[in-house]
Amino acid sequence: MEGKDEEVEREKGGGDLFSSENLFRYFRFGVFVILMLLLLVSVFLFYFFTLSAISSMFKYEFKPLVQAIFALCVTVVVLCSLRLVIALGRR
Repeated sequence: MEGKDEEVEREKGGGDLFSSENLFRYFRFGVFVILMLLLLVSVFLFYFFTLSAISSMFKYEFKPLVQAIFALCVTVVVLCSLRLVIALGRR
């Protein structure tokens, strides 16, 4: 039985690690990982630069309030995004 399964895998192109289909899949995955890392860095930079801008734009007594509102907005956006990703994953 194993011989037939291996033949079917080879015919599909799944048996060869370096087939053109697998290489393209690895390439797309690599590009995806690189783009996710760039997105992660840019999100962190945006967050910290926004906190810095809040510090320089508002008076000392209003700074914690504005930072709390900004953190709440970020939390709401992240929770809504996670909810969307989980809902799409269940389909």
